[in-house]
Amino acid sequence: MKANFDFNRLSESRKQELNRMVADFSEAGCLFVEDLFLEFLIDADNGIDRSDDKLVATFDDECGHELVFILSQEEVHYVIHAISEKLDNIVCEGGTPFGEDENEEGIVSLSPVNTEEELDMLLAHVLGDDGGGADD
Repeated sequence: MKANFDFNRLSESRKQELNRMVADFSEAGCLFVEDLFLEFLIDADNGIDRSDDKLVATFDDECGHELVFILSQEEVHYVIHAISEKLDNIVCEGGTPFGEDENEEGIVSLSPVNTEEELDMLLAHVLGDDGGGADD
């Protein structure tokens, strides 16, 4: 049972404020908050309500940015949805996963494979296949 939440209960100004905080919050901070609230979201989807409109979560990232939201179902879901979108966009904006830019050593980015030919090239690269087919 997947829970549906009415984000219209949040005012437009509150949505804008939450969006601004998420946009400013670091990638590492976003990953931490998303991981921390994963169980909260799973419980909500299973009909278990752990929210409390009288509590507030406050997080500070390594850059000094603050992310503050009420622990209501609507705000938690809104913030985690915004964080997920931000993290998805960070991954999609990356280059190839093969580290062609030496300045980005150690950073892995993911790119979508759009055609069968691109998939074949990616698999050949990963598997070290020379394109000659299976070994007999």
